[in-house]
Order: sequence, then C-alpha cells, then structure tokens
Amino acid sequence: MYRYLTFLAVVVVAVIGFFGVQGKQSKDTPVYVFDDMDYQPKYKPQGENTFFADGRDARPAVAGTVARGTGLEPLKVFSEEYRRAESLNPSFATGKDVQGNFIADFPAKSLTFLAASELAPFTVDAKTLALGQAKFQIYCAVCHGSAADGNGIMKVRSTLEGDVGIVTIANLQLPLFRAYPQGQVFDVITNGKNTMLGYGDKLTPEERWAVVAYLRALQLSQSCPPNLVPAALKATVK
Repeated sequence: MYRYLTFLAVVVVAVIGFFGVQGKQSKDTPVYVFDDMDYQPKYKPQGENTFFADGRDARPAVAGTVARGTGLEPLKVFSEEYRRAESLNPSFATGKDVQGNFIADFPAKSLTFLAASELAPFTVDAKTLALGQAKFQIYCAVCHGSAADGNGIMKVRSTLEGDVGIVTIANLQLPLFRAYPQGQVFDVITNGKNTMLGYGDKLTPEERWAVVAYLRALQLSQSCPPNLVPAALKATVK
C-alpha cells in the first residue's frame, strides 16, 4: 500500500508539473517532450539553402514547363479530351495579336468551350459590365476612384500624408488613356504600369476584359459624344 501511494503521488506531481506550466511565459529555453511540429526538417520560402548554387530554397520552374490548369483540376487537365483554350485564343489571354500588337477591340471569342474545339463568343453585355463593376470597385476604385478620375481614397491619403509615391495615380478619364486600344488597357491590368502592380494573378482573363468594358463605360459616362446622346435626353437638357 505504501509503495502504491508513493507511486501515485509521484505520478500526480509529474502530471501537475507538466500541465500546470502550460502557457507560462519564460525566457528560458523550453524543454520539449512533444514538439507539436514546432521543429520540422523542411525548407521555407525565401530561405537559404547551401545545397544549391544560387543559395535559395525556392526552385525556379523547369525550363520549358507549360502550366496545365491551376492544380485544382487534375482530372480535367490531364484527360485525353483536354484542350487549352488560351492556345486556341491567345489574344484573349494577352490582349495582343499574333504580331504582338495590342488588339483594338474586344476579342471575338472567349475561353469558354461550346464544343471540343469551338469557343463561345465574347459579348459585352449587362452581365459582363456587372462583373467588371464588381472587380473595378474591389481592385481599381481605391486608387483610380469610382469614376476612374484618379481621385480614389489612396489619392486622398497621399495628400494628407505627403506620400509622393501615390500621386502617380492615373486619371483614366484623360484623352491619353481613352485612346488606348482595348488590348493595351487589358495589358496594363494584367502586368501593371509605373507604380501600379499587375493584377494578372488575381483576376482571370474574363474578369480583366470585364474591367476593361466597365472602364470604357465609365469613360463614356463622363464624356459622352453628342451623337450618342438619345434624342429624348437632349430634349430634357434643353
């Protein structure tokens, strides 16, 4: 009985000692019984690695590698019937023609398949404009403003805080940007320009073209040519 009680007391003290200090702050090096995966034999992004000549953990893609999908649809992209829409309609993904020039108008075809190798038309309709408006308000309006006049909240902030890097925000209502071909606007959204970062990793090609369409609607709303004003509206203005 004495031995049993002694053993029980030791176990109770050990358990209380182990769990009773959990969460206690200390500058001493902790003693790990279970490390809870705090220490793992792995390489971290942007870390150093003396094994490779360039000293980096992160490895560049193998030369000649062509991406297939996003990695979330392996059954689709590795099936025998898979066709890469961007290969059939590169202008939709780049905003440029085969000569490398910016296309003047919107692409005729989208990246949506109607059949095995037939792409659906790309149309600028109410649905496209609604999508463009939603994405413009999320990604563009903060700098360029809701009217695309360059007076977003970041411009206001730069005025108050004197951030000279933000005063470069473009007024997209200027004739310079109105004269951009549609493909050039798409390219700027994709890759950025000057101090603006690109959004090609955040917006799909369809979403980028929708933003282009909505921007054109904003530009038209702020400076509509007289010949496009409906007769009924002209009468009310008079």
